[in-house]
Amino acid sequence: MIRIPGSGLFSVVNRFVDRAIGADGLSPLVRQKLLHQQLRSVAEMTPAMLAASVAVAAVFLMLSWGSPRFIWVAVAVGVIVAMQLHSVYLAFRHAQATAHSVPNTTGRRTIIYALLLGVAWALVLNLLPSADSATIRGAAVIGAGGLACVAMMALVNYPQALAAFIIPLIDGALGLVTAFDNGPEFWAQGALLLIFIFILVTISFYHASAFVAHRASETLVEEKGEIIGLLLREFEQSISDWIWGTDADGAINRVSAGLTAATGVPEDALMGADFVHFLRCITPPGDPMFAHLEADIANRETFQDVNLLVVADGTECWWSLTGKPAFDEVGTYLGYIGTGSDITERKLAERRITMLAHHDSMTGLLNRTKFTENLNSCVARLERYGTPFALMFLDLDHFKSVNDSRGHMTGDKLLVQVSRRIANVVRDADMAARLGGDEFALLLPSECEVADVVALAERLIHDIKQPYVIDDEQVNVGVSIGIAMAPLNGTRPDQILRNADLALYRAKADGRSIYRLFESEMDSEARERRLLEGDLREAIGNDELVLYYQPLVSAHDEKPVGFEALIRWNHPIRGLVAPAEFIPIAEHSNLIVDIGDWTIFEACKAAVTWPEHLTVAVNLSAKHFRRSDISQVVQRALAVSGLAPERLEIEITEGLLMENPEQVVEKLAEIRALGVSIAMDDFGTGYSSLSYLQKFSFDKIKIDRSFVHASSDNEVSRDILKAIASLGKTLKLKITAEGVETREQADFLAGIACNQLQGFLFSRPLDSIDLPLYLLKNVPGRAAEVKAEAERALGRLAS
Repeated sequence: MIRIPGSGLFSVVNRFVDRAIGADGLSPLVRQKLLHQQLRSVAEMTPAMLAASVAVAAVFLMLSWGSPRFIWVAVAVGVIVAMQLHSVYLAFRHAQATAHSVPNTTGRRTIIYALLLGVAWALVLNLLPSADSATIRGAAVIGAGGLACVAMMALVNYPQALAAFIIPLIDGALGLVTAFDNGPEFWAQGALLLIFIFILVTISFYHASAFVAHRASETLVEEKGEIIGLLLREFEQSISDWIWGTDADGAINRVSAGLTAATGVPEDALMGADFVHFLRCITPPGDPMFAHLEADIANRETFQDVNLLVVADGTECWWSLTGKPAFDEVGTYLGYIGTGSDITERKLAERRITMLAHHDSMTGLLNRTKFTENLNSCVARLERYGTPFALMFLDLDHFKSVNDSRGHMTGDKLLVQVSRRIANVVRDADMAARLGGDEFALLLPSECEVADVVALAERLIHDIKQPYVIDDEQVNVGVSIGIAMAPLNGTRPDQILRNADLALYRAKADGRSIYRLFESEMDSEARERRLLEGDLREAIGNDELVLYYQPLVSAHDEKPVGFEALIRWNHPIRGLVAPAEFIPIAEHSNLIVDIGDWTIFEACKAAVTWPEHLTVAVNLSAKHFRRSDISQVVQRALAVSGLAPERLEIEITEGLLMENPEQVVEKLAEIRALGVSIAMDDFGTGYSSLSYLQKFSFDKIKIDRSFVHASSDNEVSRDILKAIASLGKTLKLKITAEGVETREQADFLAGIACNQLQGFLFSRPLDSIDLPLYLLKNVPGRAAEVKAEAERALGRLAS
């Protein structure tokens, strides 16, 4: 509250009146503006007070003419008129002032003036001659009442001044009325005067309260309007966001700087143009989103966040438009007012995410998920319309030898070049996918004859086997192709996939770099696979399975922090068999459960002999996870080996969460409850990784090696790695990068805050002989521990 300077009566009256009219809770700034408005309303009515005073003064002078008191009445009336003239002068000066330039003493001075005027009029009333005359008393009462009425109109918005004027005025009038006891009529006049004054005061306070509420809200609205105007001006000056408007005919009548910058069209050219026609000219023909927007405008409906692909200033970009119809107070349509923003960067990011979700990150071909989706669509068309299609499985010949002899980076570059040749051969309607490793697939969804499919297979074989030049060295691979025709070779997705797979095995068995169409006689190949399955079953009982361990090192100092257990099959005839060759066979049977359980037990038994800060990670097959009571297996392995739970890490792939995610999350929670860490392997290889991170709180994510390899010469891959590292930091997840083969990759990954690194740069997978040597060399204090263990063993032998 802005208080009138001073203390005592003025302060008490101000506080009382402010509480009565609701002005005590206003902020100082708003109260200052309100005081200015109160004094302005008083100033506007000052001429009326002057006129009323002159009229009443003239009547009183006439009534006192010829009496001995005429001189005193004339002097008092003169003083009153002079004060009123001075008030008019002060009112004129106040009208020129602003709220901030009004002195705080103005309010106090107004109250004092009102009080002096009231006292002066009270004096005049009591100076009137023949106080016992009914005529003079009646005129005095009427004059006092009239002055009170005019004062209420003039001072109604400033109750303090009104009270200062009326109280002495009415006191003087009552003194005149009751000066002589001349009968009940005079007392009746006094009573009526008091009642009348009470009603005037009540009305005055009510009106003042309404004035305060209205002016205060008006002031707040003005302040908010200033803020909104400021924000609106800033918004209109923005380049990426803008405001647009149209009149009732659809012509553009409002344009901000952002729209002219986005379109490259000057404001003069945009003003007056038809808004819908303008959008139609810069959007692709037949755009359904534009059709919806056009219908909304035609129906005068509100639309929000309508995303349009536009070509503005010669550049393809995305706009998000929001609009609302405007109407006046009687409901007349005025046009549209709306906002727009350039969301090109967001759309490009969404497009990149979609690309990652549906395409292989390294080759750009469709990934397994999108391939499966398209296969199901082809089967649905086959069932509904009878439309035949063909499926090809492609597997590169001799790729493994290239990968092993020249490294994964060379292998990845080779896969990229193979993918380009496949993409160059297939037709626009055909769909090429990389299923993983060196396995590819082609879907030919349109009607096709066997001769057409065979011709395409022959061209693929011819083009892919042509030499490749990678890092100035020539590399040669071939391709074997298995073909299944639908509906001839199956009508269900699993049938078609199985028969194409059998045809591919036949092609490899018949010498590779050839194609084979599925034939019923290929069951012999299936029998061969069953024989291999029998060998694998015996391998478990004959202890032919072994574990290798690849180190995980700290990105900070490259010291080992743990190992990943990698299974191998030491076949008596075929030698060391990689898991990629026998795990798929095991997954087709329940052997994967026995192999997976064995891996967990053996890894725990080995890790318990390592230094206590080292962990062991076991990658679980999706089918093993689903078919085994995995939490019980982990619990038994920890109990038998004595390994601390926090030293065991279970890795799963994103694909595991695609089917029955609720059941998978429940099993993962059971494992987590044991104290074991859970990691997501192959992060970012095409599935909806972010949604899975919401379903379960992983401890670690392992970045797929394809991103690490591509980061050496691919800016997009580096940006993706930075984004994953930032995501891990935000979610408080450890980040492990796989497939690190160069110092450049290691330095880059450490620089973006990856926690752990794994790859050939640090060590190849280690067998039971090489692992102790690695520990002696890389784990501080390990040599002393080994020496102490040896001395204890010798002591036991001597005793």
